[in-house]
Amino acid sequence: MKNRTVRNLLFAETIDMGGMPVRQPFPTQRVAQIDPFLLLHHADIKVPQHVKPGHAGVGPHPHRGFSPVTFIFKGGVHHRDSRGNNSVVYAGGAQWMNAGMGIMHSERPPDDIHDHGSRQEIIQLWVNTPARHKMDQPEYFPVNERDIPRFVTDDGLAQANIISGELFGLNG
Repeated sequence: MKNRTVRNLLFAETIDMGGMPVRQPFPTQRVAQIDPFLLLHHADIKVPQHVKPGHAGVGPHPHRGFSPVTFIFKGGVHHRDSRGNNSVVYAGGAQWMNAGMGIMHSERPPDDIHDHGSRQEIIQLWVNTPARHKMDQPEYFPVNERDIPRFVTDDGLAQANIISGELFGLNG
């Protein structure tokens, strides 16, 4: 393996996403989209005890032509959409939604978020859909932590969770 030099560091700007502060390393005024990736968000939110989880998070909104992929590190995410999908994925899991020809969805904390420390931490990556698939039927894939294949190095110092694709003979 060849060593490479880091040429640039991307610092995330804090933006307001529907009343939630999120960190966004791209796109920014300094960094354009990084094809095929459209956007990257990191949110680490504490849901106040007095707020009902169904009123927190991001309410119903549309998407079309790309795939938001959400990695959950703390708490959980309750996804509901206009195709009838309704599921919660907790820490260690991921959600992949291909918006295709268009879908309405919401991303809120689960009803039991306060039993999970009242924190919700996620990273969401928007992946551009190839032009030939932009009008496909929308799809949603919830993946729980126990269902994600993992590659661990022989020395145990590194681990890769395989969400999509193939790595070292493991398929996500």
